[in-house]
Amino acid sequence: MTSGFGLSRSGFATFCLLLTVLFAKLQWFVPGVDAIIATCLTMAVANLSLWFNDRFLMEDVPEAELKQQLQQQVVKQRVGNVCSQHTHDFAVCPHDSIFAIALINSGDWSALSESINNMTLAERQGFYANLKYSSVSERALQEVINAHPNDVDAHILMGHVKLCFAKRLGLKPGGKLDESMAASVSQAFKHFNLALRARADDPEALCGLLMAKGFTGLRAGHILHSLEKLLAVDPEHMHGVIAAARFLVTSTARANEFVSVVESTVAGRADATVAIAKILSHIECLSFIENGANNSKVIADVYKQLQCYKGETETPGSYQQRISNNIIAYMLQLIGDNEQSRQYLEKINGLVSPYPWQMNSTP
Repeated sequence: MTSGFGLSRSGFATFCLLLTVLFAKLQWFVPGVDAIIATCLTMAVANLSLWFNDRFLMEDVPEAELKQQLQQQVVKQRVGNVCSQHTHDFAVCPHDSIFAIALINSGDWSALSESINNMTLAERQGFYANLKYSSVSERALQEVINAHPNDVDAHILMGHVKLCFAKRLGLKPGGKLDESMAASVSQAFKHFNLALRARADDPEALCGLLMAKGFTGLRAGHILHSLEKLLAVDPEHMHGVIAAARFLVTSTARANEFVSVVESTVAGRADATVAIAKILSHIECLSFIENGANNSKVIADVYKQLQCYKGETETPGSYQQRISNNIIAYMLQLIGDNEQSRQYLEKINGLVSPYPWQMNSTP
């Protein structure tokens, strides 16, 4: 983070202190010198505190590893400022939460906070997955945080806003970062972890942290750890499972590791989640397994998992059912079962996405 003059915060504070000492020594300012020194010392302490927060709010990620990862991804050339239609690639109906954006931007946090607190886990998951973060006023949200520094939801929202901003600059999982992207991702980590400090088992803060890790390109072990913690709190967190699959499933070995973590964490509590995790791994694996969609073992297991999911259809909430039906319809299309695919399309009004990570509906 830098000051308006391009100096680091610690450098800026040091410069102010040296300048103050120089003024006092030259006796340019005699009256009020004590006040000037006190002001500069306060600035130094404030900057030191901010530096401390930025450095140590990265949860289980070693600070050296995160810094190295960000530094390695910094590039001099800026990426084009392009924003997709939906700011998070997993959204089903972002227009459902227009009311929330209006409340944030107008400063009516009490009404929105009350609404979020009355949501079920499934509803809250759908709310955060579908919010169009590029429409949120960062200034208005910062004012909310200033007034409510320990509010979990305010920090989660800001974490997603920061992550969204980096994505609008061109951030992709494991891709190159320029300085603006790296700073924004670092702030996203900070706010998700502040939310977790206030409420250690908040599923949406855990999901946000998982996404930040994935986009930063951290090692699979870090992402799996966040997925395990998330599913231990909310075994039906389809949003987190989808995000983790996108970041983790890059080979058959990684697919097995991903499924193993989901299964060991939620088996017996949310078998529908296990079935969807296995279908997701097949979707990702089809891009690199031999024989592609004609692989008979993959097709056989898809139908097996489909039966498992059907047996659990009363368990997932409405949001989880919508996102799961979308994934299933897409998978059935990939293996050429258009008849069954149409049945699942009917459940979501025919609004299957062209790819499961861009679950968008026509407004």
